[in-house]
Amino acid sequence: MNQRYEQLLAQARIVPNPPGTYRRYDNILPEQMGKFAELIVQECIDIIAPYTVRMSKPGEEYLHPILEIKQHFGVEE
Repeated sequence: MNQRYEQLLAQARIVPNPPGTYRRYDNILPEQMGKFAELIVQECIDIIAPYTVRMSKPGEEYLHPILEIKQHFGVEE
């Protein structure tokens, strides 16, 4: 497992069960899972932010990809 993944789990206050147990994470509360998902989405936004540009076609307007991701997942500023 990637070290950054472990850091995001810790930020969401998700603690693994002791080694040797059947499931590594089995007592995750819904709010912890929501926080973890939000952290992953934010991480993705942070990665693509330097590379994105406003996209549009003649006669059509699109949201900036970062705004679209935030809106899609309900991530607030």
